Amino acid sequence: MKTSLYHERILDLADNAEYVRTIERPDREASGTNVLCGDRVSIQLEMDRDEIRRLYYQVRGCLLCRASCTELARIAAGLDRTRLKVLRDALERFLRSSDNGSKIPPGLHVFEPVRAHRSRHRCVLLPYDAALRALSDPGI
Repeated sequence: MKTSLYHERILDLADNAEYVRTIERPDREASGTNVLCGDRVSIQLEMDRDEIRRLYYQVRGCLLCRASCTELARIAAGLDRTRLKVLRDALERFLRSSDNGSKIPPGLHVFEPVRAHRSRHRCVLLPYDAALRALSDPGI
C-alpha cells in the first residue's frame, strides 16, 4: 500500500501527456472547476454512438487532478454515461471509506492515500464530473 500522497505512480500519471490535447471537432466536451483549490479541467470526447471512443483533456491543476485525468483517459474507451457514473460513484465511495475491498478498477487504487485527505477528494473526482457533464450534453 502506498502511503505518500504524491507517490511515484501519482507523479508518473501526472507527468503523462498522452491524452493532453485539444481536438478540433469533439463530439462532446465540458469543463469543470474545483472552487476549493482552483483546479480546472476541460474534457473532450470522441464518441462511438453512446460510448466514449477517446477522451482528451486540458488541465490546470494539482498533481492529483492531473493524475486522475490521465487514469480516466486510459480507461474511458467503451464507457457510456451509465457506466461512467457507476465508476465515478464507486471511486467516491472508495475515497470516503476505509474498506480496501471496494470494487474499482485496479488502476484507481493509486488514489488510496487521498482517502486521508478529504479536501483532496474533489481533485480526483473533478475529471469524472466533467466527463459526465460532457455525456449529458446532447451535442455541441
